[in-house]
Amino acid sequence: MQHDMRIDVRPADAADSDAIAALCEQLGYPTAGVAIAARLEDLSGSADHRVLVGLHDGKVAGWLHVAVTRALEYEPCAEILGLVVDAAVRGAGIGAALVAQAEDWARARGLREMRVRSRETRERAHRFYQRAGYEMWKRQVAFRKALLPPA
Repeated sequence: MQHDMRIDVRPADAADSDAIAALCEQLGYPTAGVAIAARLEDLSGSADHRVLVGLHDGKVAGWLHVAVTRALEYEPCAEILGLVVDAAVRGAGIGAALVAQAEDWARARGLREMRVRSRETRERAHRFYQRAGYEMWKRQVAFRKALLPPA
């Protein structure tokens, strides 16, 4: 018999850095906890960014970063810049709870649209977003260029 999972969502803080880093690694983005702490500190002063953690029985089991995106060609919107849920508890509602909180955050700022990008190979994530009411509206190719040597 499975007990009910308790899911809470709250803003991330520096004490969550190592747990967030471990979740990043699960998704293939190895990052040190100290680097996450510095990034959280940097984002903490911006009203245009929100980093949330999803807790399963009091332990960080997921995180989401949402931000206001501004561009000349469209009105400001909210964009999910990152979302990871621990592989051991995926499908248990943590991602949905994080997305719902991010959507509430965006609505409270008067933003009328949420956007998210997902790697083409992450089909499970695509199905998750579609179940949450998101629709695929375009495909694109991403480019990058290093400007400084790695740290």
